[in-house]
Amino acid sequence: MSSHKISTQSIAAADRDLIFVVIERHRELSAYYDAALSVSARLEDEAEFNAADEISVQTNQVLAEHANVLIRSTPTTIAGVIALTRYVGSLRDWELPDDDAWYRVFLEGLADAIDGIHHGAAAWARRRLTWRSLSLSAAHFFGEPLLGFSISCGSCHSEA
Repeated sequence: MSSHKISTQSIAAADRDLIFVVIERHRELSAYYDAALSVSARLEDEAEFNAADEISVQTNQVLAEHANVLIRSTPTTIAGVIALTRYVGSLRDWELPDDDAWYRVFLEGLADAIDGIHHGAAAWARRRLTWRSLSLSAAHFFGEPLLGFSISCGSCHSEA
């Protein structure tokens, strides 16, 4: 896992949904913890092992704290929901929160995210529909073509 390589696709996605930043940070912390464990495992000297083990404990605490941030984060785009779901599904046990009920918090957050995205899209569609209706009504009222279209009432013809 390369923690220092962030693709331009990840950066562009983070501009739309900060969940990509949260995921990337979790990847980095997982890599740091994995590396710290690898160093500890190779040491035979007790003093060196204890020092390396202390670093492993500290990196594990930071990873555990961020795992809680990860599962409580709410994506703001469908791409973010998909990325978070796939990422959490790929994690090993040691990369997840210690709480046995973490998945409930995670699933509730995903449901809230999808609901918010749905309502945001519905509100956007209503605003767009309202704007179009107003524009079409104004064009009909003033008898002027709108964007190359001539709008008329039901008894008249519409032209493209």
